[in-house]
Amino acid sequence: MSVMENSGVRLEGPRRRLSRLTVTVFGLLFAAGIAEGAEAYARRTPGIERHAAGTNAITVHVVLAAAAAAAVVATRARRSRQPSLRRGPSPWAAPFSASAVSRLLRTLRFADGPSLPDLARFVTALPLVLVLLYTPFQMGTHITSDLNPNATVNAWGGPTYIGAVLAHWLDGIIGFYAATFLLSRLLLPASAARQSVNHENR
Repeated sequence: MSVMENSGVRLEGPRRRLSRLTVTVFGLLFAAGIAEGAEAYARRTPGIERHAAGTNAITVHVVLAAAAAAAVVATRARRSRQPSLRRGPSPWAAPFSASAVSRLLRTLRFADGPSLPDLARFVTALPLVLVLLYTPFQMGTHITSDLNPNATVNAWGGPTYIGAVLAHWLDGIIGFYAATFLLSRLLLPASAARQSVNHENR
C-alpha cells in the first residue's frame, strides 16, 4: 500500500487532488481552537478595560493587507501568462494537496536514506510544520474568545470584534503561506510517489 493510500488520498492526479488527511486535520484543529476560545470566553472577567491609544496596529495591518493583496494579484497574473498545462496546482491549494502530504512524509521518513543534509532538512521542517498546525487552531480561538470585549479592546485590529478577528486571521494566513513557501523549497520531491502512481495506473 502506498504512502498516499495510507494518508487516505486517492491516487489519481496527486499534484492537484486535495488530501483528505490534511483537510481533516486542519478542520479538527480549527474546531479545537473554537472550543478553546469558547472556554476562554466563559472564564472572562467582568468589567470593560479602557482602550489604550496606539495598541491596535491598524496601520501596520493595512500595509500587510495591501502587500498580501499585491502578492495574490501578482501570482494570479504570472500564472495566467503560463500555458495551462504548465501551471501546476494552485499555490493556494498546494499546502492541502496529496503531493504536499507525500513530500512531507517522505522527508520525515528519510525516504532517500539517512544523511546529514536530510537530518538538517528534517530538523528545519518540524517548526514550519508546527506553524501550519497552529495556524488553524489559532484562527479558531479568535472566533469565540474575541467575543469578550476585553480580548479586543487593546488587540491588534481592535477594539471591534471584526477588526480584531480580521487582523489576527491576516497574520495567521500570511504566516501559514510563508511557512508553506519555505517547506516547498525544503521538502524532498514527490518523484517516488509519482512513479508509484504511474506504475499502478498502468
